[in-house]
Amino acid sequence: MTAIDTLRSGIDRTAERLTEDVRSRNGLVFIVAGVLALLAPVLVGGYTLDLVMQLIIVVLVVTSWIFIAGYFGMFSFAHAALYGIGAYAAVLIAGELGVHPILGVLLGGVVAGILSIPIALPVLRLSGAYVGMVTLAFAEIVFRLVIVFREVTGGPTGYTGFPPLFGGNRFVLYYFVCAIVGALLIVQYGLLVNRFGLVARAIREAPDAARMLGNNVPRYKLTGFVIGSAIAGVAGGLQAHTVLIISPPMIEVNRMIEFMAMGIIGGFRTISGGVFGAVIVFGLSEGLRELGEIRLVIWSAVLIVVTIYFPNGIAGSSLDPRDRLRELFDRS
Repeated sequence: MTAIDTLRSGIDRTAERLTEDVRSRNGLVFIVAGVLALLAPVLVGGYTLDLVMQLIIVVLVVTSWIFIAGYFGMFSFAHAALYGIGAYAAVLIAGELGVHPILGVLLGGVVAGILSIPIALPVLRLSGAYVGMVTLAFAEIVFRLVIVFREVTGGPTGYTGFPPLFGGNRFVLYYFVCAIVGALLIVQYGLLVNRFGLVARAIREAPDAARMLGNNVPRYKLTGFVIGSAIAGVAGGLQAHTVLIISPPMIEVNRMIEFMAMGIIGGFRTISGGVFGAVIVFGLSEGLRELGEIRLVIWSAVLIVVTIYFPNGIAGSSLDPRDRLRELFDRS
């Protein structure tokens, strides 16, 4: 089978699965959410539209983390750092090298993917807590380097010397963000419903068995890590152009914990879980912003409840209270 035949088969398989999934409970919810997202510039404006745009970008970050952690089982703490690397690369390429901002966003993803390789290679030989330790150390190194090289990155005050996308037209920028995020969500979905996704799940559940079946486990894990990292990098570039500044808080560990909480609450073993989790956590954080730090306590409590009551996340669990109680008693 040629590469073209393989691609055509993958597209057909993706279309078939997508047709099935849109008829499910989650699929109907996504259709409604997609329509509302497309109508958002008509329904809201100003700060609220900016929040919707940031939420859409966060969805892409969380699903790209799930692509790595949920499907391959590599519980990485470096994702926010790679998201930040993509953001800094995108704006520095546009601001310092004079490259068109759209190309800068795409190149930011490429840079994040390339720089993920040095962290991915040692991770391939590790598992469990060791993966978390190595990726957390990488994230801290990136955070400190951003502060130290302030002549390039702007240091703690941030970097703003880049041209805005579309001359600052928020309406056009919104639909550009929707188009990029939608395309990359479909790319992730397409990969995961085909052979690549089947092998990824096999590696997560039983890597030795996956290897015995003839799969090159290190190559698949490296590919998955790089793809997820590159997508996070593109999201970082979009975020930088949305808020018109890039600064160290964007990549600190607290940000990573927030992304992970979104994935766990939604269900970190499905792409749809990333969408649900991002909407819930981001919505709570913004809706309760007037409460200050108390809002963090509230959504932390939500995380505890979901972990106990919905062990597979919102997207991966039945919402029937009877099913939830039955599962709780079965585990006790």
